[in-house]
Amino acid sequence: MKHLKIGTAVLALCLLVLAAAARADTAERPAARYTAIAVKKFDLRPAPKSGVKVGSVPFDRTVEVLEYGDDWCHVRYRGKVGYAKTTWLWGFVSLDPLHYPSPQFTPCRGYVTLAEETLIAGGKFNGVTAAAGTVLAVYDADLSLPVWRAAASLPASAGAYTAFADWETAKPGDPIAGFTTYYNDKTGAPLAKGRQHNIALGCERIDGQVVLPGETFSFNALCAPYSTKNGYEMAKNISNSGKGAGGGVCQVSTTLYNALLSLPVHITAWAAHRPAGVYYIPVSFDAAVGSRTDLCFSNDLPYPVRIVAKPQGGVLTVLIHCSQEQ
Repeated sequence: MKHLKIGTAVLALCLLVLAAAARADTAERPAARYTAIAVKKFDLRPAPKSGVKVGSVPFDRTVEVLEYGDDWCHVRYRGKVGYAKTTWLWGFVSLDPLHYPSPQFTPCRGYVTLAEETLIAGGKFNGVTAAAGTVLAVYDADLSLPVWRAAASLPASAGAYTAFADWETAKPGDPIAGFTTYYNDKTGAPLAKGRQHNIALGCERIDGQVVLPGETFSFNALCAPYSTKNGYEMAKNISNSGKGAGGGVCQVSTTLYNALLSLPVHITAWAAHRPAGVYYIPVSFDAAVGSRTDLCFSNDLPYPVRIVAKPQGGVLTVLIHCSQEQ
């Protein structure tokens, strides 16, 4: 019995030592702010511009981002900590969106309701003529706005500007976030009409959806499967054949994704189409949906939110409202 008591004491002491070591290890391991994907194979550096190697990250592997910088990021991969050029990474996802908003993203601060027919064009997009009454998200009251991978601006006379309410003080019915993407009758030609149909159908299926606090929204739960039996038409998509049923619906999920990035909600499922992205949104800000990919988010706000999706003849706007529905 004496030996047993000694053995038990030794075991207890060992457990205490291990627990203390685990706490110390956790304290020494800073929490990651983001995850990101390696766009190429690269070596981790102990300091920016250092020629010393402290570890290696293979192509297409996910790393933890401890600190984001415009030029260099402090990252961790399989326990190895070092620096990587920001251009070596893509697909940044915030692990704490309340304190660390998505980097490289410029949110829209409000929307404009057009007073008259207006041509909207920018970058490589040759434009769409939007009708009076069309709603589109803009960066600020100066009516600057993202169009494809460029920026454009509207004249002050284009229409009435409405600022998004701050999510912390929003009242039921207030718009708190939004985003707009664009297309026209040539986008996705020669199957442009099928693409327009799929965009309208995707919007119809998410429009008006209310997500309660703590609830998780799944795009696929409402819109999949992407088949002709489910109402979709053939259109161009990113696949081996270059076309498929439901082509274009990813523009709906992408527009929703960019609206959500303005809010402190957790994106729980997301995937880009490819490192090169898609032409109507900056690189790594697209959100692919399909049989293997989904767009999901959990509502971490203290109130329900309502999704409004508007396909307005080439102007696809998604707004997020503070909802009074329970």
